[in-house]
Amino acid sequence: MKLFLILCLAFGFSAYADDHEGYYEPNVAEYYVSTFKEGKDMDDMMRWAEKWTKWAEESDAFKDYRSAMLVPYYHSGELPHDFVWVGISPDPEAHYGGNDYWVNNGGKLLSELNTILESGNQVIYTWQRTVSETPDGQAAYAVYMDCKLGEDVSAEDVYKAYFAYAKAAKELGDVAGRKMIFPGAGTSSNWDYDYVQLVTTSSISDYGKNWTNFWSDKAGEMPEYEALQNLGGVCENERSYSIVPVKN
Repeated sequence: MKLFLILCLAFGFSAYADDHEGYYEPNVAEYYVSTFKEGKDMDDMMRWAEKWTKWAEESDAFKDYRSAMLVPYYHSGELPHDFVWVGISPDPEAHYGGNDYWVNNGGKLLSELNTILESGNQVIYTWQRTVSETPDGQAAYAVYMDCKLGEDVSAEDVYKAYFAYAKAAKELGDVAGRKMIFPGAGTSSNWDYDYVQLVTTSSISDYGKNWTNFWSDKAGEMPEYEALQNLGGVCENERSYSIVPVKN
């Protein structure tokens, strides 16, 4: 069973840059891999999500929480699911504060949700770090892969090289956003990788255009790309999702 994660969101959320050469600070996210009960579908979920959003916006506990539902597009089907709920917070304190409020005050909404979704699905907590953003800061499509680090190479080594590559790529017309994701609690016991790589675009068509305008032509000529490749490692299990925004 593979780990299903998506970190590109079809809504805006703050990217946190630190003071070291413009690198982004990590933030955290949760992923609920979800399957509908018989007779239920996305219309039922959208009605519930509208109620949840109204409820969440009444509390400061979710003031910095952003969420979306991610719908499978190209994927292997090895872990059958209908969508993934993604929620992002700026840091663990804000995130667990929201969890606490949900557990103690969201009982009615949870009971309603349990009539729509099957129980026992995977729930994953992760750290994530932005490498670059799309030109408008939005994302409607994401392609991601499970990655292993090269020998004696750290995640920080890859992040710095990836950041340099993404910065140079944008100067040559690349329009993709990129992230590195580090799964924690809820990760499948047989997931044998170091991080998840995400590539996002503002629309599905932009992903195709980027292949024509950048990846198939200019990417391989960049010294920053060569430096990234020289770190070794491997990424595989490519899959993609489209996104339905919930709370901006």
